[in-house]
Amino acid sequence: MDIHVIFVNALMLIAVLNPFGNVPLFIGMTDGMEKDIRKKLFKAIAITGFFITWIFSLIGEFLMTNFYKINMNELRMAGGLILILMAIKNLIFSSARKGQQVNKLPPEEQIKQAVIPMAFPMMVGPGSLTTALIGRSEYGLMSNSLSIFVAFIIIFLVFMIGNYLERIFGKLVLYILSKVMQIFIMSIGFRIFFDGLFKMLEILKVTTQL
Repeated sequence: MDIHVIFVNALMLIAVLNPFGNVPLFIGMTDGMEKDIRKKLFKAIAITGFFITWIFSLIGEFLMTNFYKINMNELRMAGGLILILMAIKNLIFSSARKGQQVNKLPPEEQIKQAVIPMAFPMMVGPGSLTTALIGRSEYGLMSNSLSIFVAFIIIFLVFMIGNYLERIFGKLVLYILSKVMQIFIMSIGFRIFFDGLFKMLEILKVTTQL
């Protein structure tokens, strides 16, 4: 296993998951929530997001091949377009999503009510699932699994220090970081799209020559 590949893949996944953009959003959604409950919630978000991403990376290709008859090059093109459109949307339009008002519920119920919309689809969405699936195809099961694990460990740490980051840097700096991340996501999307397109063209060229 190449440690460099693992961390590069993890950083790409982190860019798509965009924890810096989610930190102020999640803090706003949990405003008034007790500190211990918020920590448990952020832990639950990271764990849930990890398992959704990891399980999809395990069985997603099987579902595509056997049920939907989609190959990886087609997925690369579709996934690249998703990342490009997602980045454009997040760059041009401000997020208007608002969290549910769960602060008056018991602690366990607060976590249950908040973990699913926050972990999925707010943090883990089509773009990150596609990125994880492509990583599995390009780097193999073990390297990609480790990349996903590393990515969510880093995201969990970012969430844990979220309050301190907001106090130190302010919401404006986190907002700017979130927008910068969208540029990276768009670049990744173009790379994935054209990678799939060129490979499709190579296959078509070989087929026509035969």
